[in-house]
Amino acid sequence: MTVELSSRLPMLHRFTQFACLLLLSVLAQLPAFAMEKTDANKASVKLLLQENLDIHGRQLPLDRDLEAILIYFERESGIRFDKQLLPWNRAQLMAQNGEGLIFGISKSPERLKLYHFSIPVVSEKIWAITYGDPQPNFQSVEDLRDKTVSVGRGFSHGMDFEKAKNVIFQVQEDFASPPARFKNLMNHRSDIMLWPVRQLQHAKQVEAYLRDELIPSFNDPDLTGKTFYVSAKPVFYDTTHFAAANGKYEAEMKKLNAVIRKGTADKKLSKLLVKFY
Repeated sequence: MTVELSSRLPMLHRFTQFACLLLLSVLAQLPAFAMEKTDANKASVKLLLQENLDIHGRQLPLDRDLEAILIYFERESGIRFDKQLLPWNRAQLMAQNGEGLIFGISKSPERLKLYHFSIPVVSEKIWAITYGDPQPNFQSVEDLRDKTVSVGRGFSHGMDFEKAKNVIFQVQEDFASPPARFKNLMNHRSDIMLWPVRQLQHAKQVEAYLRDELIPSFNDPDLTGKTFYVSAKPVFYDTTHFAAANGKYEAEMKKLNAVIRKGTADKKLSKLLVKFY
């Protein structure tokens, strides 16, 4: 018995070494596995976004440049977004009820009572667009006096816009898709349409963008070859933000503000925004 046991000791020793090494290998993987599981199970935060519709009223997928911006915010903030494309009024109501963060919203006196806003993500120039002759030479908001001005339903274009609407000009809220809004302008259902463009500086650049990029992207034969004119200068300036209902998502908003500051300072966010008109 003693001899038989002694002959097996080297084998048992080797088995014990192997088992220990295997156990150490498994334990070494546990932190990474646990981290992967934590990341995968991390609760997401609803991010409410404005939907865009095609000429048939069907929802378009999320713009790729906007998606790249949101991926950047997720990576830098550690927040995982559950992105939801919605009619803009519905998105705002859900945000007011504390059902998620909202992105792409501008300030107004009424909204300041309902939401707390991030620092500005981007500044926008708001241009006045017209169709047909004679070409107007709009230079400022005063040139919109007594006009009927089309804006997207539920949209504000900043504090100066809010002060002027239904005082200097009449607002016509249009819930139609962007192609339909351009056709409404062609059919003289409004005098002017307001349109934000972020990066372009001059009216001729904006006109070229409408003619060569935006209008062709609609694939609408009624708009093919049509020329729209742009105000000589932006009539409003606006900023867009993340926002949440007062008292909600305060930790997330602090993280997003930190990302905006960092991304503006090191130009990484600015480079992404340049691609997104």
